[in-house]
Amino acid sequence: MTDLPGGVPPLDGSLHVDLTTRTRYAGDAGRISSGPPAAVLRPGSAADVARMVRYCRRHGVPVGARGLGNTTGGQSLVPGGVVIDASALAGIRTFGPGGATVGAGTTWLELARAAARHGLAIPAATGYLGLTVGGTLSVGGIPPAVATGAQVDHVHELEVVTGDGELRRCSPSDDRDLFEAVLAGLGQFGIITEATVGLVPAPAVVRGWSLPHADPAAFFGGLRALARGGEATEVFGDWWRPGEAGEVHHLNAFAFDPADGAPDPPPGAEVREAGYLEHVTRIDDAVAELRELIGWDALPKPWLTVWLPDSRVEEVVGATLAELTPADVGVGGFVLLYTHRRAALTRPSLRLPAPDGSDLVHLFTVMTAGPPDAGPGYGAAMLRRNRRMLDRALAAGGARYPIGTVTSRPADWHAHYGERWPHLVALRQRYDPAGILTPGHGVFLG
Repeated sequence: MTDLPGGVPPLDGSLHVDLTTRTRYAGDAGRISSGPPAAVLRPGSAADVARMVRYCRRHGVPVGARGLGNTTGGQSLVPGGVVIDASALAGIRTFGPGGATVGAGTTWLELARAAARHGLAIPAATGYLGLTVGGTLSVGGIPPAVATGAQVDHVHELEVVTGDGELRRCSPSDDRDLFEAVLAGLGQFGIITEATVGLVPAPAVVRGWSLPHADPAAFFGGLRALARGGEATEVFGDWWRPGEAGEVHHLNAFAFDPADGAPDPPPGAEVREAGYLEHVTRIDDAVAELRELIGWDALPKPWLTVWLPDSRVEEVVGATLAELTPADVGVGGFVLLYTHRRAALTRPSLRLPAPDGSDLVHLFTVMTAGPPDAGPGYGAAMLRRNRRMLDRALAAGGARYPIGTVTSRPADWHAHYGERWPHLVALRQRYDPAGILTPGHGVFLG
């Protein structure tokens, strides 16, 4: 049975209130938070989303979209409300050299493979592509590429259902306030149902190398030199490879279609060359293997991701690595650092560290994969750990990238959005007057 009030509108798709379905949508990839919805909508159209949001507004029922549930801190959960399964809104609508219009439930992996058949590519491909377009555009979508910006920086137009139940189209030239609020807006102003995103010519070859460093100063010096040199398309660091305990700093660089005369990899580097599609889908392949080997999907994943200013990155990364234990990373866990040109990250709702005089910012992630038999105290301990690590980053001038597992306080969001906060409060009142959209982030609660 469901606690939803009567008067559910006629739908093109289906509304599910059975316990089995609701239980399936009661958690996310983090395996820490839980809360079953009262119902799950599998929409048959964008109009279904609008009908359901109008219904929820009328009755004061919380509602939010969910792609593949890859949040790790309960952000996509709607306890007692309606989850809209955006994966039902999949499909490539139109396709051409300038871009593609896709349903919000389409995965970037599907789009990457379709684009490759036409010699095209996603401009900002995240490390893992098995994520929905609507999901990553609601948060940011951060690639390992240095100078491309985020996925939200390559959007031409959106179709959105706002919290008043209206189906709207917005772009940089049409309802720009809504467009900029929805991109990286955490689902607080509207539910993305369709997006038109840019495409670029696909590289033919990707050449990369990885070099271990024992000296942090040499690692960070090499990282900055590569990020600023312009010859490497992707630059990132990683730690805690199998058999290591965070003491080795691995510097990774990949050049797309490297020009003749590009510098050779340094001595001792592990060199790799691949086709473009093989390169950008390699993490998806690795995750598929982890699913088979260690039951990846069932592991608790209390991740934390923060932006760090260039001037303090060594300090925060060093302090965090020093306190991590094998239990903090786990079998199959990762610790990553992506480096970006600040100027390429242009969307105002994607919050970055305050300017510090550097042209670089860094995205630092502790991707814990906990034990499958974690007890009831595990989640609480990881929440305390993540809060401690987040506070360290914020004290150093960093900013939260809100996909992780961390308890939020109302004051956190005021500080997070800074001078943009009053504008977002006004937009929330305009586009979601009943305050029903996407409660899992807790942005406007309290």
